[in-house]
Amino acid sequence: MADDGAELPRWRGITEPTTVLTDVVLAVLAFVFAVRLGHRSAVDDSVAGAWLAAGLLATGFAAVIGAVAHGTDPARDAAFRERLWRGTLYISGLIGAATVVSVAYFAAGGRVRTVLLAIAVLKLVVFVRQAARTPDFRVAAIDYGIALAILVVGAVSEMVRRRAPGMAWLIAGVLMSLVAGIFFF
Repeated sequence: MADDGAELPRWRGITEPTTVLTDVVLAVLAFVFAVRLGHRSAVDDSVAGAWLAAGLLATGFAAVIGAVAHGTDPARDAAFRERLWRGTLYISGLIGAATVVSVAYFAAGGRVRTVLLAIAVLKLVVFVRQAARTPDFRVAAIDYGIALAILVVGAVSEMVRRRAPGMAWLIAGVLMSLVAGIFFF
């Protein structure tokens, strides 16, 4: 985030209007998908789906807070913008942890599940510690990249072991996200 905001685009009192708009669109989509997946998970009694829905819900909240942060002029209230940014950053750690927990339930059992759950908790603790020291987007990108890599491994495992339907689409979506993330990193 810029220090004084002098170089940031503005529109009708909103700082970074394009980013605000994309955050709002992301929030709406994440909330809709969270509700749909959450409902479907309840019907199917899917713990993995429920954790993915929780990750989408967290994504929606992070996007809303991000929209407010990007829309806030740092020249007027830099401290408020910084608090919002940190909130968004910390919520993104929950998204990555929920993703790994989901993999533990859809692609593993027994000791492997226990290890994955431990990794999710450890990854979240390390993330929070690192984000507190360095509140930078790269910290979130690396954390979520690790979560997406674990998701791909779980999806490939399910595709190979059970020929699970939809895993190819999941893998393609994750790979697109990773490629997009590389361009913003």
